Amino acid sequence: MKRVLILLSFPILLLSACWDSNEIEDIGIIMAIGIDYLEGEDARYSLTNQYVVPNNIPSAQTGGTNGSPYQNLTLSGGSFLGIIRQNSLESDRPPNYTHLKSMVVSEPLLTHEPIDQIISFFLRDHEFRRTVPVFITKEKVETILNVKPTKEMFPAVQIKDLTQNIDRNLIVQDNLNFGDLSKHLSDRASLVIPEISINQGRIRLAGAGIISNENMKFVGWLSPEEVGGLKWIKDTVQGGVVTIKDEDSEEDQVVLEIKKSHTKIEPVLEGNQLSINLTVTTSLRLGEDWNIKRSVFKPGWDKEIKKHGEEVVKESIEHVVSLAQDEYGLDFLEFYTWVRIKQPDYWKKNEKQWNSKFIDVPVNVDVNFKITGYGTQDIN
Repeated sequence: MKRVLILLSFPILLLSACWDSNEIEDIGIIMAIGIDYLEGEDARYSLTNQYVVPNNIPSAQTGGTNGSPYQNLTLSGGSFLGIIRQNSLESDRPPNYTHLKSMVVSEPLLTHEPIDQIISFFLRDHEFRRTVPVFITKEKVETILNVKPTKEMFPAVQIKDLTQNIDRNLIVQDNLNFGDLSKHLSDRASLVIPEISINQGRIRLAGAGIISNENMKFVGWLSPEEVGGLKWIKDTVQGGVVTIKDEDSEEDQVVLEIKKSHTKIEPVLEGNQLSINLTVTTSLRLGEDWNIKRSVFKPGWDKEIKKHGEEVVKESIEHVVSLAQDEYGLDFLEFYTWVRIKQPDYWKKNEKQWNSKFIDVPVNVDVNFKITGYGTQDIN
């Protein structure tokens, strides 16, 4: 019996524990992918793959290296799979996208092509994870991916991590990943994509690009300040500051630090007329005060600050609502979500013509500040 067991076990010993493994040098690990539109050329698209160069990654044993840890390979063609297969003509390492960190698309691409058509290939491919964030840029995508990162080893990682300070800055928005994008596409909803740009030779988070649900193409931009207004509306404010400037003096300003915030959206139906009540409740602390004569120990010291701060935020929200209703005629504010949940009968009746209904919906904005603390004060 023992001899039988030994004979049966012998083939197992011949098998390696990693029989199906590949050496890292033999795998074309892709960290970022960028897509651009080639207008007036035979090839329709250019696709940039950001490869990892394993031999140039410094380690504790080898220390630094002279070469770059990444290499960008840009090819063009009429289909994405066709372009990817072209990599085999220039590299012996087939591209592998399971470690993809970010995707960057250009404004011209989404102006000419609907985003659902562009993204469908990547959503279906098993190597593309649904957590990969998507960014839009006015620059050439190849140029963006060639900018040397300042804090990270790979541009792909630095681009992905630009949104990590969402709790520190009001104009920083959260990532839009493949999963979020897929949900918007399923809902046939308008959406915004975070924008990246180049500032003094460095990659920088900018505003956002607006995608219309009518044709799923790019229609316009939001500035960084307008992104802040959008975040108040969508209840995604996690931090940042509200700056209040004196009308008579640019030097006299107050900066309030946001601690907590909540936005409530309530669709109200009276007869056939829908209106939306938007209420922002936020707590803040006095972070910076250029009026050194103000005393926080006097009762009511924060009355004027509270009033002016509420006006600043209300104006920011109303400006973005006006953009959505009057300039673009698109509900990229996602009011439709609350109408669908809280007024389901109205939504079923008007879902197909929501954009035309949305532009005439009155939006009532109410902002309530609570100043809960203050920083150190010059007592002289």
